[in-house]
Amino acid sequence: MISVVVPVRGEAPPSARFLAPLRAEPLVELLVAADASAPAATLAAWRSSGASVVLSAEPRGSRLNAAASASLGETLLFLHADTILPNGFGVLVRRAIRGGAAGGAFRLAFDGGGPALRFVATVAALRTALTRVPYGDQAPFVRRDLFARLGGFPPWPLLEEVDLGRRLRKLGPIALLPARALTSPRRYLERGVTRTFLENWSILLRWRLGASPFDLAKEYRTK
Repeated sequence: MISVVVPVRGEAPPSARFLAPLRAEPLVELLVAADASAPAATLAAWRSSGASVVLSAEPRGSRLNAAASASLGETLLFLHADTILPNGFGVLVRRAIRGGAAGGAFRLAFDGGGPALRFVATVAALRTALTRVPYGDQAPFVRRDLFARLGGFPPWPLLEEVDLGRRLRKLGPIALLPARALTSPRRYLERGVTRTFLENWSILLRWRLGASPFDLAKEYRTK
């Protein structure tokens, strides 16, 4: 079984387009790692879609850990609520794991946005190929036993997926699948592609230089 874990804070209820690839796959369970402040109507919509909702007021990393602990799958896949998995994703993930991968991710693509965002996606593909560390909008997945060995995500509100990826690559190969995970371009289009691209890289660089993920998260959410 593949357990798909979706962090939810203020996101809208799931769309039919988001749910379609999940419903088409056998042996997939859907769990929502929800902030306790999420609207009741949103949580009810997720439950109606078949998801198990795990509520917590903790930072996103802790919420993801709680949902992962409540799951049943041998493989954990972490999916942003504004990202759509490719059709047949389950076959691809299982094949990668059977082939010896410790984990992996899909190729980033944006649901519109034109040439500028295609450039951003190309840079992301090159970065991931070089570092073997996928980011959250690439729908990263990991073997459950290795996730447990690493202690899961750090209890952070931001960059917890990058931190897990950097530790996971030490335990085995990271499979970078060519199929695309389609992500909303909303934040880029609202703030400007170049500005958002540079802000994201600035946050990553400052974290690597020692900045607190909690401070960076406050800055990220006010932009």
